[in-house]
Amino acid sequence: MSDRRGSEDRAALGRFRLYLSLLSVAGLISLVGLPVETLVGGELPAPIWAVRLLILIQPAVLLAGALLLGFWLTPKLGLDAPAIRAAAERRPVLPILLRQIGPAVLAALIVAAILILYQNLVMPRLAGGEFEGLADFAPPAYTRLLYGGIAEEVLTRWGLVSLFAFIGLKLTRRAGPPGRAVLSSAVLIAALLFALGHLPILLGMTGAPPAWLVATVIAGNLVPGLLFGWLFVSRGLEAAMMAHAGAHALAMLGGA
Repeated sequence: MSDRRGSEDRAALGRFRLYLSLLSVAGLISLVGLPVETLVGGELPAPIWAVRLLILIQPAVLLAGALLLGFWLTPKLGLDAPAIRAAAERRPVLPILLRQIGPAVLAALIVAAILILYQNLVMPRLAGGEFEGLADFAPPAYTRLLYGGIAEEVLTRWGLVSLFAFIGLKLTRRAGPPGRAVLSSAVLIAALLFALGHLPILLGMTGAPPAWLVATVIAGNLVPGLLFGWLFVSRGLEAAMMAHAGAHALAMLGGA
């Protein structure tokens, strides 16, 4: 009986890892829709299909590392993707999603408001000048929903928050799951890295952006990162994914 139960548990764990990995791959593949001509800002150095494939290499490596980190660390930290795990274990998923959806919608509304404000207050200052390329850069809707909503959450929350929480747990030499201070610190550090991670595209497209623009980009991504991180540690990875994707969906409805 115990052998059969062990076999079922291993099968469920394998399905869990497969489901989350497939979702991550969907987010990664959505990057092929990026407007690479705008990113490069001139003549492409290779055929467009080759450039699109090259763009996938770095995020693919980072995504694989984040998945493995999360698979290894989240069981030690009490963090999880409970709805995906329930599906893998063939348990009801809807009750878990219903507990996640309320906080996710609230976070999505806040982040969508930030995106709409950025679109209406910052973008007009960039149009028609030396930063015209940045103003014109517009990833397709499916990239924003899939890469932002899924892949970035796996990278930043599943991978980085888990890593920093584990480091904090070791530094505090605390037994058991990490406390609020450790989790809050992990969420903050991951959110800051998430915000700073948006600077390479900004620098690549503008060369030397003004300080106000750099500060706006950092602040405009730090707040969402904090909200998504809070959702991850309190409600599970799917809550962060729903909030992130939902924010982009609401922002697009609002013209951003």
